Amino acid sequence: MSLAERLKLKARELGAELAGIAAASPLHESSAYHAWLEAGMQGTMDYMARNVESRDDITAWYPEAKSVLICGFSYADHTGSEGRPESGRLARYSVLPDYHDELKGRLKALLEWLKTESPRADGRVFVDTSPLLERLYARYAGVGWVAKNTMLISPKLGSYFFLAGLALNIELPADEPVADHCGSCTRCLSACPTDAFPRERVLDASRCIAYFTIEHKGPIPEGFREGVGDWVLGCDVCQEVCPFNRFARNGRVFSRVMETSQPLEALAALDEPEFKRRFGGTPVSRPKRRGIIRNALLAMGNSRDPRHRATLERFARDPDPVLREQAAWSLARLPVPTQE
Repeated sequence: MSLAERLKLKARELGAELAGIAAASPLHESSAYHAWLEAGMQGTMDYMARNVESRDDITAWYPEAKSVLICGFSYADHTGSEGRPESGRLARYSVLPDYHDELKGRLKALLEWLKTESPRADGRVFVDTSPLLERLYARYAGVGWVAKNTMLISPKLGSYFFLAGLALNIELPADEPVADHCGSCTRCLSACPTDAFPRERVLDASRCIAYFTIEHKGPIPEGFREGVGDWVLGCDVCQEVCPFNRFARNGRVFSRVMETSQPLEALAALDEPEFKRRFGGTPVSRPKRRGIIRNALLAMGNSRDPRHRATLERFARDPDPVLREQAAWSLARLPVPTQE
């Protein structure tokens, strides 16, 4: 068995459902990334415009790179939980422990194993915090294809998986890219509640529910609030409608630590210590307590549930202007109380 095949086999032993190898070559498709930036589709995510050289070419990030190993780790969970009128939804990935350290640890272990097999081998680990266009390398590595919703889809696993990899200083034979299987299907584009896809394979992040609920720090623009619905953290809509996710299988590395359905009143009542206790060490902590409460108040308005009136009235007097304005907007959406 070749070194490349043994490396991919070892990756699977360490929990990866998918593993493939690409050449560490410049990415000609990165021109789409530059056009995306020029159109301002990154919204307030200024970090997306940094380190542009490494997004064009992985050797700008790791000069010794000759090959790129890409691994996919499933986070699918078919136990699920039903949404309820008094609750908000969390994206599937966010109800797991934060994946970055876990995946980095597994890839570091894989690199150490490789060094015992090939003493001249060395490399650098990356997850999605590194300034790389890892989805494109994953396509070249045969892990999946970039779908119309810009997600990477594996014909064996769907799209509920994390990417992590190794930039390696040794040349390994590259795998064959996977053919595009989207065909004429446009379910993901049609299902987006905020019309965040101006065309296929282009995501305007500044219109995306995940962007609003995680990355955006100020008030969520009014024109998008109804579309956000009951999402409190992230959004899975374009993945939920994808036919290939019927092939998703539960991951071997991660188990969820909370339900995807969370009571809105409980979220709004969180103080800082309780927020850290409940959500510390998970992706839900990224927008911080203020962001989660803002999102919960928005979901209360979209629910039109009069049981949220007292909470919204309280936050309508909150000293934080973002929470105060959001509560007032949501309060106006509740049915007018009938007088006896």
